[in-house]
Amino acid sequence: MMAELETELTKEESEIAEAYMAGAYKPVGELEDRKRFWLEAVKETTKKRPVSLRLQEQDIQKVKAMAYEQGIPYQTLIGSIIHRYVKGDFRVI
Repeated sequence: MMAELETELTKEESEIAEAYMAGAYKPVGELEDRKRFWLEAVKETTKKRPVSLRLQEQDIQKVKAMAYEQGIPYQTLIGSIIHRYVKGDFRVI
């Protein structure tokens, strides 16, 4: 029997929890090795590197104004635009 939870589980979550309690899931490898692997993966995906760009002055001023309206640094806005573009969430017209 499963322990009482403060929140209700969906049917799928209940099935997973019951399978876990019954021993259906087994760890793959040692915990410390898995932790180390995922910590390294996180470091690699969050690395940032400075770059230099030559942009038109009017574009910089517009981006700065847009960033100011959003309450974020303009470099953050530029980085966000580039990130969304490479993910395919943003297209050039």
